[in-house]
Amino acid sequence: MSGSGPMGGSGRTYRQPALDDLLNPKSVVIVGLSPRPGSTGRRILGNLRRAGFGGAVHGVHPGGRDVDGVAVYRTLADVPDTPTVALICTPGDTVPALVDEAGAKGCRGAVVYASGFEETAGGAARAVRLRELAGRHGMSLIGPNCLGAFNPGRDVWLTGTDFGADLPAGPVAVVSQSGSGCILLAGSGRLGFSYVVSSGNETVTGLADYLDYLVQDPSTRAVGIVVEGIGDADGVMAAVRKGHDSGVAVVALKVGRTELGARNVASHTGAIAGDARVYEAFCRRAGIVTVDDFDQLTEALVALSTLRPGPAGDRVAFVGLSGGEIGLVADAVVDGDVRLAELSAGTREELARILPDYATIANPLDGTGQLVGEPERFGRLAAAVAGDPGVDLLTVVLDAPPSLGDRLAASYTRLLATLPGVRQRSGTPVMVLSNYGGGLHPFAADALAGSDIPVVHGTRAGMAAIAAVTTTTATASHQGQDVGEAGEIVAAGSLKAVRRALDASPSGQVSGDLLEELAERYGLPLPRRATAGSAAEAVAAAESIGFPVVLKTASPKVVHKSDAGGVAVGLSTASQVRDAYEDVTSSVARHLGEPAPQVVVEEMVSGGVEAFVGCGLDPVFGQVLALGAGGTLVELQPDPALTLPPVSPKEVRTLVASTPLARLFGGYRGSPPSDADAFADLVLRVARLAADLREAAVEIDLNPVAVLPRGQGVRVLDLRIVAADHSAADHPAADRPAPKPPQTR
Repeated sequence: MSGSGPMGGSGRTYRQPALDDLLNPKSVVIVGLSPRPGSTGRRILGNLRRAGFGGAVHGVHPGGRDVDGVAVYRTLADVPDTPTVALICTPGDTVPALVDEAGAKGCRGAVVYASGFEETAGGAARAVRLRELAGRHGMSLIGPNCLGAFNPGRDVWLTGTDFGADLPAGPVAVVSQSGSGCILLAGSGRLGFSYVVSSGNETVTGLADYLDYLVQDPSTRAVGIVVEGIGDADGVMAAVRKGHDSGVAVVALKVGRTELGARNVASHTGAIAGDARVYEAFCRRAGIVTVDDFDQLTEALVALSTLRPGPAGDRVAFVGLSGGEIGLVADAVVDGDVRLAELSAGTREELARILPDYATIANPLDGTGQLVGEPERFGRLAAAVAGDPGVDLLTVVLDAPPSLGDRLAASYTRLLATLPGVRQRSGTPVMVLSNYGGGLHPFAADALAGSDIPVVHGTRAGMAAIAAVTTTTATASHQGQDVGEAGEIVAAGSLKAVRRALDASPSGQVSGDLLEELAERYGLPLPRRATAGSAAEAVAAAESIGFPVVLKTASPKVVHKSDAGGVAVGLSTASQVRDAYEDVTSSVARHLGEPAPQVVVEEMVSGGVEAFVGCGLDPVFGQVLALGAGGTLVELQPDPALTLPPVSPKEVRTLVASTPLARLFGGYRGSPPSDADAFADLVLRVARLAADLREAAVEIDLNPVAVLPRGQGVRVLDLRIVAADHSAADHPAADRPAPKPPQTR
């Protein structure tokens, strides 16, 4: 159930219109409300009472005994009015029938706390039934296998879990597929919440639905998600990008990035935890900030929800009063994703007038301990750095742990108290980084209370928060750029031709003739080639092309030609071509168990760097573009660089820089520099081809690609397009969906 619909009077539209009613109910019915102390229903009722929920509360239980002043009815049908939400606190096998009853009653949503659905061997059919019923009644549903949801600002607690008293309302929303993730974040004492949702299995209402709702919520500035698996990647991306338009950032912590972690996730919720590197590529494309642990997630949410507005760019300056701690920060910058600002000559001159003679002017900047007792001078120092036109974000490094002596704490407080003025006068956003992750002295915390200057705790976690802030600044969507004659390409024609070829091919491969046609249409430069059906034809083809040549089988049934003895290279004479024809066709015939007389004779391309580029299919995230060292150099990087198309020229350069190709293209061990620009152009053309063939569900391999010396271009030595399901059958040992470098010719 993923259609969009209006929310009355707000002008907002949601993927699941009923979700607003579910998260903000006017009344609830607790199904399974029993007088037994400690029961889920009784705990939910206690939370609603403590929060001061102002709507009507009803109960349903076969016993029909009132509980704590709440009328309890024997069935949902007996409830005298129509509750907005049904809170179903009964075992899993009873849930589908109760959801059906709630929908027939007119309930807009339900929360299902019980387990026993996708995460169990026998629960899949029950989950399918639950989706069918919710769709029939137009209901949103939290869970199953969840802790529920709460909203401190609206006194709504649809949960029986004790999250602690007096949780503050605030601008952070959380959606966690792990219930313990909600408990941890709510109990951190660092955040104020608009909504917290323990989404569980997401059988009906999924992550994309929650994000689509939350990024439109006026009270939410940042959304934290704890992800075990993503079911609707396109929906998530659309919601996150909608958040960018309204200034709401999304930060994700992925659980199950390793093989062991993924197995544990599957046993917990039944989620598919896809290839971790494809997930990272998806997040980059969507503009989701990724973190590695709960400390980083917490601090990133603190920074993103407090700092308003964010920096205009990603250039960060650090100022502290301890050489040792500045050195620690410098190490963390090198290891992290933070870009250091370069201080201007004018700023350096101003700093030289403020600092003692022995100070070193650099970024990160050690203002020396001499300024600890001089808040006015420290304020001038901070203002000088914040006023530099090359600085987008000023981060002050200052520690004030909770048990710090009052005298020193008072000194630090006076230093911090100068920062709101610096922020206001310079217009540059300011953050404070405490290298200690265990909290802040109350004096120091009070100095910045009510300001938009966040204090982030812990060197690594704080640095992740700084990276989150600057990354969010650069969340403009990456749009691939058409190249060459791409604007004249008729995508529909290519798609139709490939589908026709795949339908006619038992092996699920596109034939050589169509590959050549596509290569010409998309500007993928193949070597000169000709097809031959006999030794004499092969010799004639070689003489026409010019020696030396390569001879290889043309059989579409041979996936990896080298493995079947289907390739001969460096043939310089007619007799070598004749002998090679006999050897190749005989070897391939033995491999297939049938004659294979057709071969391809093509020019022998020598020199250059062997690379590969391809596009595969991930079951969750769709098309994934991959590139790296190719041919015999594949072992230099078993895991290629990955991204999701479309791609831009800048992104291609970044991908190449993350692979051994960067060194190889530069002229490795005395080789001439390669035509890196021509390779980048080829990658863009492959991305265009992949986009045009998206609906055909194919995998595209160009391996190897000879990247010739600068100015000489590239040659695609082998091009293969195969139906994705056939490709999977060709690789039975592959245990993950990410594209792998194809085998050498």
